Amino acid sequence: MNMPPFTLFQMAYVTDDIDAAMRQAMATFGIASFQVNRDMAIQTGQGVATAHFALCFLGDLQIEIIQPTGGADSVYRQGIGGSSGSLSFHHAGMLITDEAQWHATVAAVERSGSPVPVRGVFGDMMHYLYVDQREQIGHYLEYMWRTAAGAAIFDAVPRT
Repeated sequence: MNMPPFTLFQMAYVTDDIDAAMRQAMATFGIASFQVNRDMAIQTGQGVATAHFALCFLGDLQIEIIQPTGGADSVYRQGIGGSSGSLSFHHAGMLITDEAQWHATVAAVERSGSPVPVRGVFGDMMHYLYVDQREQIGHYLEYMWRTAAGAAIFDAVPRT
């Protein structure tokens, strides 16, 4: 894919036990604390999934842990591996803060023909999509456009 420039912003993991996975991440990465949001609804290409999400910043890099809990959650559930509570890498997230760059990114993804298993909007704060690049690089890529209204969305996320 020939994509516009972006900022690597996030490393995301999936798990079957968010509490155990947070403990593992704290021990492994030296993370002090997470913001935890349970039973959140997220749009996927197959419908609405529910999941628990844990977020923190490690320096400027956001760490996200996702535990799928129901609905159209196969894009997350199929990536869970290892023992219960382990972290399985799922996607790298790119942050876009410019609307024109977002539209250019969406157009590039559409031209590429790559599968887009997740695409949605989180209120007036964020637009997002996942591009399935597992065959090329082993994981998904998420592109997020944080709107001006969503600029404060990450302010409450703990920083280590």
